[in-house]
Amino acid sequence: MWDSSIQVWSMKNLHVKRHFSILTSIVPYPSESQIIHYCKLGAIPEALTLLNSQAQAQNPTLKPVLYASLLEACTKAHSFPLGTHLHPHVLKSGLLADRFVANSLLSLYFKLSPHFSQARALFDGLLFKDVIAWTSIITGYVQKAQPVDAIRLFLQMLSLGVGPNAFTLSSLLKACSQLRHLPLGKTLHGVVLSRGFHSNVVVACALIDMYGRTSMAEDARKVFDELPEPDNVCWTAVISSLARNDRFRDAVGLFWGMHKGFGVDGFTFGTLLNACGNLGWLRMGKEVHGKVLTLGVRGNVVVESSLLDMYGKCGEVGRARVVFDGLEGRNWVSWTAMLGVYCHNGEYESVLGLVRQWGVVDVYSFGTIIRACSGLAAVRQGKEVHCQYVRRGGWRDVVVNSALVDLYAKCGSVDFAYRVFSRMEVRNLITWNAMIGGFAQNGRGQEGVELFEEMVKEGVRPDGISFLNVLFSCSHNGLVDQGRRYFDVMTREYGIRPGVVHYTCMIDLLGRAELIEEAESLLESADCRYDHSLWAVLLGACTKCSDYITAERVAKKMIQLEPEFHLSYVLLGNIYRAVGRWNDALAIRKLMEERGVKKTPGKSWIESEKQKCSAWFDLPNMSTVSRIEEAM
Repeated sequence: MWDSSIQVWSMKNLHVKRHFSILTSIVPYPSESQIIHYCKLGAIPEALTLLNSQAQAQNPTLKPVLYASLLEACTKAHSFPLGTHLHPHVLKSGLLADRFVANSLLSLYFKLSPHFSQARALFDGLLFKDVIAWTSIITGYVQKAQPVDAIRLFLQMLSLGVGPNAFTLSSLLKACSQLRHLPLGKTLHGVVLSRGFHSNVVVACALIDMYGRTSMAEDARKVFDELPEPDNVCWTAVISSLARNDRFRDAVGLFWGMHKGFGVDGFTFGTLLNACGNLGWLRMGKEVHGKVLTLGVRGNVVVESSLLDMYGKCGEVGRARVVFDGLEGRNWVSWTAMLGVYCHNGEYESVLGLVRQWGVVDVYSFGTIIRACSGLAAVRQGKEVHCQYVRRGGWRDVVVNSALVDLYAKCGSVDFAYRVFSRMEVRNLITWNAMIGGFAQNGRGQEGVELFEEMVKEGVRPDGISFLNVLFSCSHNGLVDQGRRYFDVMTREYGIRPGVVHYTCMIDLLGRAELIEEAESLLESADCRYDHSLWAVLLGACTKCSDYITAERVAKKMIQLEPEFHLSYVLLGNIYRAVGRWNDALAIRKLMEERGVKKTPGKSWIESEKQKCSAWFDLPNMSTVSRIEEAM
């Protein structure tokens, strides 16, 4: 195996060998110098051959620097098999006690070994561990997304009296970012200041990223502002941190400051396009698109997907499709981004059409496709996609499972939705909201309220949608006192400003309980009191009670706010008919005709029984769907 590896490497480095033979014919090198020179040229097999010949001759002059140079060359060339051939030589020569050789060997294993346990075993076997060795293994755990183990090793390192360097602290800050652990991150920031690493750009970038990922955008900006000479990476880090915390205007402003003095890479362009999309700044997004074309940043996956996302969020679906059709090498990222554009703009049929054109459903696009089925209330197609997802080995993805919960809940299969929900090992806020909303929309509000309480107990912080769902649950189950409490808690404890939809639920809740005066008082005190939809809800509640005077007053208020809204006239006419004021009812009818107000016809969605299976996907038939249902 070793001989074949040498032959392969010799063929790949034939031109290097020829070049080196010319040099050695002019200037002869001693053996050690020749080995080091081979390493610099990347001719690793030749260097190893020469090292073997020296070792067989039992040359006592072989120095640790030779082994260290060879190990570093193997690491740079990503040649793990050749590097592992040196491991026995190091052990046999007794050079594992040399820090330079040991750290080079450890770097080879943690960067190239497919099994991180090999690197850990080598680290544990070192007789002397300096800060470089500790940093290597800590960084390895961070790269393997095992931040807790990295922090434990760091504490162990400190207990042995080994102080951290800048790279150690940088890796630990990345571990804090993965854990979203702000207190520990602030403690490490103090260590950075006490050891004088605050001006180190590597540490500063890690600090900025840590504060950005723990929702402390202002602190991230302070770290950046205190840097004497921030480089391109620092600029990109702070722009990303601001955009991650929805401070898109500040991110765009910093970009233009950066653009004047630094080169912009694809990741920075991607962050800026994301900010423009979230702000709806189409004009600036087009300017950035022009910069991308001018600078020739094409073929970058981040930039291309961000361009599609920006145009999609700005409602420019046609422009997004033009960009998509013009991409030279479309991959699953660009396809998924285009599916997201259609789904974001409610063009669900186009999502399914693009999937049919694509032919292959990527595992990362299942969530978007299922959301499209949910938007179309196409439960049959959704079940087919679910089957394909299961067949592809997917069942743990929180995004896809959340979309499945939403699909089944919206299509009335709330029990099936709850089965998917209950079997999820990981749930995010979107998952909880989908299930609570599913209970509320299917007349099972009490279960929605109980699930909301369970969510809060598990430490998940509710957002505005969570409170909307629980208020809706209270409204349709007559839970007046609980609804009042949730509305108060939303503003007082969570600082969520109620919007039109929250007031709509509260007014509907009070109206169903015939607390019309309280509902009207709540509406009059709202910041959105001039929204005609709120008055329509209140008017609808008035028609169900005997307080016709209040109902008439509310209806007239509605007509003043929105003269073209037909329900105001219809409901007021119904009120007049209910109390026998037929002339007034005819007058309202005549006023509608004079103003040209027309009733909007109602629409319903139906699903044809004739279509047993969708032609959009190459998916399992309905018998497979039935088996999945039985298993669930």
